[in-house]
Amino acid sequence: MNLDVVRSKPKPIRAPKEKKPVVKASSRGSLITKAHAVMRDIVLDRDLKCVCPVPPAKGHTATRQAGHIITSTKGSVRFDLYNVHEQCSGCNQRHINFQHYYIDWFLEKFGQGEYHRLVYEADNGKPLKTYELEELIVQLGKIRNKQLADMLVG
Repeated sequence: MNLDVVRSKPKPIRAPKEKKPVVKASSRGSLITKAHAVMRDIVLDRDLKCVCPVPPAKGHTATRQAGHIITSTKGSVRFDLYNVHEQCSGCNQRHINFQHYYIDWFLEKFGQGEYHRLVYEADNGKPLKTYELEELIVQLGKIRNKQLADMLVG
């Protein structure tokens, strides 16, 4: 069988294009990590101890954490300072299965209205967009700076 070979012109070799530096926006994950770190510092210096009213016999630990009354997977209330309070690691873990200790404390301290607001926002809100996370970090930074200034004075 005779096959005719079609010859084409060789493609010219082109010089690689010069790459322009790209200003990369912060990734969503790194913004969440930054916001969480600032929020954690605010909460631990605000509360100064585990807020959970669990009896000492149930066991408290020395590891300080920022615990959420409504899970941090609900992005709309993840960084709401009413939703985050200091808990020891034992109470933070216990809160997963025994929420009533923490919820009772919250209702006593802040009232049903605030609790229902958090629940409503958790159910109906949307996770923060990237630009909103950037704005949140600035706002949390301002709160933290004021907190540190107040600690120096007082």
